[in-house]
Amino acid sequence: MTVFHRVTEGKLGSHDGCVIEDEVSQEFLDRIPGGLFRYRADDEGGLIDYVSRDVLTLFGCTTYDEFCAITGNTFLGMVHPDDRERVVGDITAQIKRGDTDAVTYRLNRPDGAVVWVDDRGRYVVDADGAAWFYVTIIDITEKVSYQHRLERAEERVEMLTVLSRDVIFDIDCQEQSGEVFGDFEARFGRPPASGDLVLRKRCDRECSVDLEVHDIEPVREVVARGDFIDVETSLPDVEGDPIWCRYQSFVLFNDAGCPVRHVGRLLDTHEMVMREATLRKKAELDGLTGVFNREAALARIQKSLVSDECAHGCSLFLVDVDNFKQVNDGFGHPEGDRVLQEIARFLSRKMRKDDIVARIGGDEFAVFAAGLGPGDALDRVLGQLSGDIYAEGGRPEDMPEDLRPSVTVGVAGTLRAPVTFDALYQTADEALYVAKRAGKSRGTLRVLE
Repeated sequence: MTVFHRVTEGKLGSHDGCVIEDEVSQEFLDRIPGGLFRYRADDEGGLIDYVSRDVLTLFGCTTYDEFCAITGNTFLGMVHPDDRERVVGDITAQIKRGDTDAVTYRLNRPDGAVVWVDDRGRYVVDADGAAWFYVTIIDITEKVSYQHRLERAEERVEMLTVLSRDVIFDIDCQEQSGEVFGDFEARFGRPPASGDLVLRKRCDRECSVDLEVHDIEPVREVVARGDFIDVETSLPDVEGDPIWCRYQSFVLFNDAGCPVRHVGRLLDTHEMVMREATLRKKAELDGLTGVFNREAALARIQKSLVSDECAHGCSLFLVDVDNFKQVNDGFGHPEGDRVLQEIARFLSRKMRKDDIVARIGGDEFAVFAAGLGPGDALDRVLGQLSGDIYAEGGRPEDMPEDLRPSVTVGVAGTLRAPVTFDALYQTADEALYVAKRAGKSRGTLRVLE
């Protein structure tokens, strides 16, 4: 029989008749938060002889028979199979040190719902020598879930710190304590101090922060064993335009080789990438005309020559401005610069988008066309480039009437592959020399067999 000691007049265990024994009421037990139960400590499975209504509720049961069908009416039957060995070991170890135990575990619910409970038990031997555990359990599922999220968040910080090689800190000003994630000591050769992290105080208090430095070496080893990716990539925005970011991630695998966790981040590098692209493009372009400079053009041509783009031929045009010295002498250097700019625009307009247009000297330009070998198409292009650049109209109104810029073109075309840049350049230069000797303002083609 379960016995409840009822206390009156604030006294317990006195001999003046103010303490009486009575059966505990079910109503009382039902109103106590959490579940109550008792089971035999000397029974292998822990045979239960009493449970409160809240225990049934935790299992999703409405009757005691349903509870028995799920648990076999034993304590071990209440515990999730994956937690049983741990729970038995913890209880055994704690009872060796005293008569109470505290464990947490998942309930063995048949519907698969995850319910965590906090179990507090007391070991009691009754007058007949029978050993019992008197237990209360409270649902801590939400607390455990929050704790797991917190632990995963902390792990995530440590993992991302390893990925980025950054140092991250978190300071509680009221508690004067802080946490440091990252290998500060490896970077600076010493442990961190308050002054390293608090560069500008926002209050008059003295900062003497007790720093807890997290060891990320175990995480670094985990990352090293994982499948690590670190690439610069882009993702489309709502308009479909590329937004650049640095993609860092790694995958953790279990012993069976199956992925169990994928952790990573997208670093915002768009502004940096665009700035670098602008600077790189600026470094590749001729400052006056806006077409490629000699070095950038040569690098791109060399790359194209060894690619499939030139498998069926290519052409190199050398373009020389006619009488450029007279332009500078007669109209001034500003007009000379303007002529160079006009020619650069003319060549870019006449050639295809992927053709390489470059200024390779003072008044010399080069155009490389991959896939354009000797034939009718090359002849048409050469005819369009040679001579007066305003032959088809479009002459600026403010350009002096006597200034009529024209060009002479020498082109080397070939159908063979591979071919070297030096061979193309020498052949195109010979063609240009022939055209200039013939009177300028014209074009000459030489085929490289």
